[in-house]
Amino acid sequence: MDTLFLAARALFLVFAAINLKSMSWRLISCSIIVALLAADMTVTRTGRRAVDYLFGVTLGATVLQSVRFLLLVRPLEEYRYESDKAPAYRLSFIQRFFWLLKMIYSPRGIGWSFKAENSVVPVDPRHRTRASFIASRLRWLLSHYLLFDAATLYMRCNPALLSGASVTSQGYIIQCLNVAAAFCHSYAILTCIHCVLAVLAVGANFDEPQAWLQPFGHWKNAYTIRKFWGCVQTQTICDAGQVLMLDVILSSRSRKVWHQFFRHDLTLFGPHRPKRNPWDPVSTEHSSAGNPREREPWGTSYRRLCYAFVCSAFVHVCGDIVLQFRIWNDLSSTGASKVMDAPNVIGYSAPYFLLQPVGVLVEDAVIEVGKRMGLKEDGLSSAFRVGRRPGEGVADRATLIEVMADRVIGVQLAPLTVIVVSRRVTRS
Repeated sequence: MDTLFLAARALFLVFAAINLKSMSWRLISCSIIVALLAADMTVTRTGRRAVDYLFGVTLGATVLQSVRFLLLVRPLEEYRYESDKAPAYRLSFIQRFFWLLKMIYSPRGIGWSFKAENSVVPVDPRHRTRASFIASRLRWLLSHYLLFDAATLYMRCNPALLSGASVTSQGYIIQCLNVAAAFCHSYAILTCIHCVLAVLAVGANFDEPQAWLQPFGHWKNAYTIRKFWGCVQTQTICDAGQVLMLDVILSSRSRKVWHQFFRHDLTLFGPHRPKRNPWDPVSTEHSSAGNPREREPWGTSYRRLCYAFVCSAFVHVCGDIVLQFRIWNDLSSTGASKVMDAPNVIGYSAPYFLLQPVGVLVEDAVIEVGKRMGLKEDGLSSAFRVGRRPGEGVADRATLIEVMADRVIGVQLAPLTVIVVSRRVTRS
């Protein structure tokens, strides 16, 4: 990390700790931070292009954080940590500075008032004692290290990956394996880092096991595009930890497998639900348990999803910009004439993220059609076995083809007793 980035991060915390009241001064302070980060994109060099790209993504994420905390919200007044006895704006400047430092390195909001209860996978009840928690994380560490080692071995034995050629150069099947290997490589090493830090923090009695939730959700929940992005994502230091530890772990309606760590930064443009003052007493009569929150309109949910992927595209384009300057710098050292022939990679990452909401829209439409046909949305198994013939056992269940033939074209391939999904509201 270079001087400009560290200066931008420090000034960002200073401006937020000052708690500027005037929107003009807040706009000026945010502009200073963004200018420093933009300047850093043109000069940062790490020696490896992949690391340059990731550092550019970090710079883009810092831009979103600056906009969020300096322009859109007042964190000292709107947020609260579970152990706070008084609002943060009443603290001294130094205390506010470290309070904000702990907050921005708790992206999932573990222990904070902005935590989304359905966005993280809680610690297994069997692993809530220190000994059992440490033992479980050590088992995770071993299994994920083996996965990391296998992915590394594949990448080292693949000539295309060693030569820097495109992952598409070996055909579609090998392309899928190449992408899977790269993904498993990152997933495994990040999980290993999280496990090591969790063992150290819990073993040294810095944190309780409940503060170190699973870094990723359950893969069995990632059977749609929406749920994949909602189940697997990145945190940047420890959640609710009292020591700052690096934990770069890469959520939508069910935020439990990949976008949960950037959720607040990616949804900073809303639309947001009405927020409760964290210092207001919680009424037991109007608790969420007794009065479930109404499901928001489809258009609002989809608009938030689109905004999130636009922000995600922005931070990855920042990685493209850093990589582009790296390419220009490498070519300029060999000859000025070659700089004009350099490939343009700025914006190369954007289409992937901008197309995700389209995929979610299509799959939501398919799911809605399935629901109107009487199908269940409870996992992959119900997508293929959705009816029931007379008798018992898996072999007696109807397949999706049989149900669609019966419902769409009126051809009954097998006698079905279709299970109709009904919602029951329990009234006390």
